[in-house]
Order: sequence, then structure tokens, then C-alpha cells
Amino acid sequence: MKALDNPEFKRVLTALRDCKSPDQKVYVVGGAVRDLLLGKALHDFDYVMAKGSRELAKALRKALGGASFALDDERGFNRVILDGGSSQERHIDIAEFVGETLEEDLRARDFTINAMAIDIDEPDVLIDPLGGKEDLKNGILQVASADSFEKDPLRVLRAVRMLQTYEMGLSSETAHSLRVAISGLERVSGERVRDELFNILNVPSNEDSFRMMWYLGILSEVFPCVPPFSTEDASTSNQAFERRLSRVAHLEDYFLHLNLPELNHAIDSPRKTSHECFLNWCDELIEFINRQITRGRLVRNLLVLLVLLLRQDVKEGAPSSVQAVIHHYKLSKAEGDFLTSIENAFLSELAQITRTRVLTDLEVFKTLKQLKSALPGFVFVSMAFADDEKREMLSEEAYKMHHSNMQSLLKAWFERGDEIIKPQLIMDGDAIMQYGGLAPGPFVGELLDILEEAQFLGKVKTLEDAKALIDQHLAR
Repeated sequence: MKALDNPEFKRVLTALRDCKSPDQKVYVVGGAVRDLLLGKALHDFDYVMAKGSRELAKALRKALGGASFALDDERGFNRVILDGGSSQERHIDIAEFVGETLEEDLRARDFTINAMAIDIDEPDVLIDPLGGKEDLKNGILQVASADSFEKDPLRVLRAVRMLQTYEMGLSSETAHSLRVAISGLERVSGERVRDELFNILNVPSNEDSFRMMWYLGILSEVFPCVPPFSTEDASTSNQAFERRLSRVAHLEDYFLHLNLPELNHAIDSPRKTSHECFLNWCDELIEFINRQITRGRLVRNLLVLLVLLLRQDVKEGAPSSVQAVIHHYKLSKAEGDFLTSIENAFLSELAQITRTRVLTDLEVFKTLKQLKSALPGFVFVSMAFADDEKREMLSEEAYKMHHSNMQSLLKAWFERGDEIIKPQLIMDGDAIMQYGGLAPGPFVGELLDILEEAQFLGKVKTLEDAKALIDQHLAR
């Protein structure tokens, strides 16, 4: 293994050697070793040592010009951050052994492919007591110890990520212990489950990940609203889940064609028309879906979750699965607002109107005003549902009408969205109060909303038009 062929690994390795004392033994462990074997790019590093981790982290921070802090004083777990806050941010974790020796530490890890180490003084020698290299070569995911899942039930989710990321299969022993451990997820904090779920969502093909989690019994544990897998293929619950997966597949298909627009020629009409609707705004939509609302959690992740969880019968009195997930997994306020605005629009009369007639200019304005920067997300979700419904219940005419309305909404947003986010009104609040002899209050806010709507619709173009509109409402 030529570990030093990786420039970033070499840079950190050299700095660590310079910072540690000659008698200290420091080892790179875990995912960094696995990815070095696979020739993958490295972003984060994990190191372990017998003792002195805090002092070494501080010295490394000074050598590399980053920031450092303790994550867990009891375990001697410290982190150094390089290029913090930038797209190139990288983490270097330095911890002390779990147990007394390196081998005890490796055996306490989750899977054999993550239980390998390299002595930084002998970087070309692999330390592999559990046969992780061979398991990686054979594509078999094995637990590092018989009680691996019991020690940390979150590892059942990590197993899904490993299986999907590295296209591996489960050993029979690991599959059995995984199923037994699933119920233990209830004692894992919602934040840890949330973070691992988003790690899974960052792996390509969310449809396959969800299906795997469903078969294994994990999905209904983390999302109780999702019907569990039934051994009866034609069961109602299985059919309901397949509908959810169908929507996820359609959404991912849209994402794929944004990145590979040349695939559009292979699509049959009328779906080709809907893809072309997105391709008109390809660059803008790629930027939209890859935007981070919270660090490490992209808009595309949230939209996939939304089409999996969204229920159309919420307005009939059923609890909102989306709101339950927002609260249970403590999504940020920005994420909650984003998901809630799309859910509310989707459950409003708008969703049905878009299938029956052309939206009026006023309806377009109100939709943009309601959704603001979440508008493209609403379009993605609505079109994924329409693609799924077309199989059984949505007529060709309704399908085309819906997609035409979605295109109109996208066009209005990308061409005139700034008028919604930062409206440049002919008269501001002070001007309205001065002109109408009004005191500050809710009525002034109502007049500002009325003026904004009239300007957007082209009914007010001059100061005289604005004053006439104010006079009209003052008279009423």
C-alpha cells in the first residue's frame, strides 16, 4: 500500500511526526485507512494513541494553522479543523485507545473494514488483525465483534451506508445481529440518528437505500409513518410503500437529468416535456438542490425525505409525518420552515387547481409569495407525485396541465423572484403614512401588501397609480 501517494495524507502525516515525541506511537485508523486502500480522496482523518492526545492536537493545530478543541475529555477525543467554514473544511480527530492496546481499540470498532490501522512511522505497513482488507476485497460487510450492534445500535444505519457506498453484501451473521439490534435504535438520541440518516441520503440512489432499510426493518423504526415490510408481496402496506419509493425514484431521476442533460433525448414523451421544463433552468436548479440549509444537509436530501414522508390525507385529520420528523429529529428552524412551506402548499387547493386549469397571474404571485425560496422545491415534489399518479389516476390532459403550470411557476420565480424576496415598492411605509395621514399599524402593512401585489401584476406602474390605489383603499 502506497499511503504516501496521497498528498493530503502525506502533509498531515509529516506534521504529526514533527509534533509528536520520538517515543509516542500514533496510528491512523478507521475510514481513512479503508479509503487509502481503495484509492479514494481523503477529507477527514482519525488517529489514535495511548495517551497525550490533547497536547498533540494543540501542537498539530499550530503546525497546520487550524483550530482545535476537545470533543470528549474522558476519552481523550480531540478535533483539529482545517479551513473551517469553507467548502474545503477538513477534520482531524485524535483520540486515545478504547482499551489498553491498539488491537483492543480496533476490536471495539463497528466493522472489519473500519478496523485497520497504519503506524505513522511505518505508513506502508497495514495493521489488520480482523481481516478487513480481505473483506473489503470480497465485498462482504462483517462486524468487528459479535456485540458490535449491541454496543451502539446506530451502527445498523451505518451498515446501510457502508453497504450502499461500497456496494457490499452482508454476511449472514452480521445480517442476523443487525435485525436483532434494530429495536435498540429507540435508545439512540434523535440527533445521532438524524445525522446518520443524512449521511445515507448523501449516498447515490436513495431509492435503493430506502428499499434496503425497509427490507431489513430499519425504515419503519426510524420513520413510524412508513408501513413495515410484509412477506405478502401484494399486501396493502407493501403497495403503499412502493408508491412512496416510486416518488423518490422520479425525484432522483429529475436530479440525474439536471446533471446529465444529454440523457433527455432517451425519454419518451410526455415525460420528456417535464424534464425539459427543468432543463430551462438547469444551472440554477443544480445550485438550488445542492444548497446547504444546515451544514452537511442539502436541499436535495430534504426533498427526498419529503416525497417519502408526505401524506395527502393530512388535511383530513391525519397527523403530519413531516412535522413529526422535524420535531423528533430536531431539524433546524430553517429546515423546518422549508419543509413546512412546501407541505402546506402541497396540501392546499393549489395542488388540485394545477391539474385542472391554467393558474392566474394572481395565483402565481400568491404561490411565489407563500413559498419564496422554497418554490423550486415545491415544483420538484409536485412533479414527482404527478409522475407517480399518472400510472393509475391522472389523465394525460391533467398531467400536461400540471406540468405547464409548474413550468410557469419556475419561470416566474427565476425571472421575477427578486420582486418577492426584495420588493422595490414605488411607495414605502413612511411614504404611505405621510400621504394618507396614517399612524403606524397593521393597516399600513396591509397597504404595502396590496401595493406589492398590484406592482407584480402590472396594475401599478407609476407613483400616481400607487397613490390612486391607496386612495381607493382609504375610501373603503
